[in-house]
Amino acid sequence: MTFGEKLSKERRANNYTQEQLADILGVSRQSVSKWELDVVYPETDKLIKIGELFDCSMDYLLKENVTERTGSKSGVFYKKIATEQNKRRFRKILKIVGIVLGVLLIVDIISMIAYFSVCGIPH
Repeated sequence: MTFGEKLSKERRANNYTQEQLADILGVSRQSVSKWELDVVYPETDKLIKIGELFDCSMDYLLKENVTERTGSKSGVFYKKIATEQNKRRFRKILKIVGIVLGVLLIVDIISMIAYFSVCGIPH
């Protein structure tokens, strides 16, 4: 079985579309399609991520005569963590939320100061 055939098989077995796999790996859907058609191979860092994601060895992925998937068991963990792209989005959202909360706090403090300066401090 070729690399492309194995990739396609593993992707489908894990219920990923080409688009989803592309997002996880940070590439285009067309790249995944070319890999599955054995037109080109992915870069080394992508191969490593594929091996981790599908919990299989590089030997299994790259050698046609190897049929044993033996992997590191890190794929299970890798599936549970967010992709790098999602992590960046989450950080941006947290930063925006922090800024909004900071602005609201400042507005609240200013309004309290204005209120007590006009009405005086209650006894």
